[in-house]
Amino acid sequence: MRKVILLSLAAILLLSGTVMATESRIMALGGYTAPYICDDANVYKWYATLPSYSNLLIVNMWNYDYYYDEPDAAFAMTYALGEEGKYGTIGMGFMRQTWGLNENYGLVYDIYDSWEDYNIAEWTIESKYIVAYGYQMEKMAFGLYFSRASERYNEEYDADDDSYEYETIDAYTTIGLGFRMDIGDNMTLDLAGDYTKVTDERTYTEDEDGDWELDPGKMMSVRGRMFYEWNDEITFVPYVSFKNRDFGYAPIENWYEDEAYGYKDMELTFGIGANMTVNEDNMILFAVEPYSMMKAEPSGYTDGYEYTWEVKYRVMPRFILALESDLTDWLTFRTGCSKDLGKASYKEEWDGDEGSYTYEESWTDEEWDAFSWNLGLGFHFGDFDIDCVINKVVPFKMGYWLTGMQNYYYEGYESTPISMISAKYHF
Repeated sequence: MRKVILLSLAAILLLSGTVMATESRIMALGGYTAPYICDDANVYKWYATLPSYSNLLIVNMWNYDYYYDEPDAAFAMTYALGEEGKYGTIGMGFMRQTWGLNENYGLVYDIYDSWEDYNIAEWTIESKYIVAYGYQMEKMAFGLYFSRASERYNEEYDADDDSYEYETIDAYTTIGLGFRMDIGDNMTLDLAGDYTKVTDERTYTEDEDGDWELDPGKMMSVRGRMFYEWNDEITFVPYVSFKNRDFGYAPIENWYEDEAYGYKDMELTFGIGANMTVNEDNMILFAVEPYSMMKAEPSGYTDGYEYTWEVKYRVMPRFILALESDLTDWLTFRTGCSKDLGKASYKEEWDGDEGSYTYEESWTDEEWDAFSWNLGLGFHFGDFDIDCVINKVVPFKMGYWLTGMQNYYYEGYESTPISMISAKYHF
């Protein structure tokens, strides 16, 4: 039976042509579970955990667009310096693309689709590298993080001196700091924060087009969590995070006239989770985020503009439930879900020479009461682990496993049995 499953998995990988990212275990348990569990993927958010994941080689591949044949990839390695990490742990990773920082642009557009600059800094940038360092002391650890993604494009035209030059520079540069400390025998505190500078410059030689750049173009975030081992079976995990973005183009004469410009938002989330060890083979995660809020508004308004507005999405509360079960010593089953009880709102204020008014509307329906769930498997062979997320239609269409699940391909449905995978080698 074991050989049949392994051969089936190999066939799926070869036929699907699609594998995905580093957070396969977390995604299989549900996208919101990340703050409440420990995993090697934590090092991308909780930088001081790096010494806990030394001497790993991780290879990750994904392809979100099923109309392209070549999947994307990320390679990363961590290495302990000196015996048992005496001099700390270093990590480095490479990937082809960096996702845009404005992850809320789709939600904002759904709430208020007349916002011109709602999607600033949502673009994907080619070329990225990550460098990290962590140092473990007796009861505390700290971590440093740096990542860079950038691309440049230059176009020159010269025909009988009717010339022009167009140049663009885009970049995301992130620095981060993390801290971890043991508080007593049964409590661990994690703190992390980072700052990202966004560069977006457009230079024209033709004056009528103008030049512009993001000003200030930044994202800042801080977060904290605590693992409290209440007893041998239950670990409580309180969690809080705050994030702020400001992507405002500097106003340019004859470009922004009598209107709002730019995009900025803030996010605030409180939560508490419980990792429940049912037995040595089964873990249940239950978490409640009683309050999570996103508020977005323009970065600024020109002098003649008489309106102000903002959009909000509030979740009160969000429920998270997940199960991780070791079926055998080499196979793990995972599943998880999240449920939002959300409320969207739009508020507009006008203050002009003839008076002022305030208009506000809000609504809740199935679009904002979001429900999502995932399904996954983990394979363990000595020092080698493979974690993957299974497309949710696979259990209902077993006959298509070895044919690559190509039905409904052109309608845009997921067409591969495995939608996410990560391979990890311990050395």
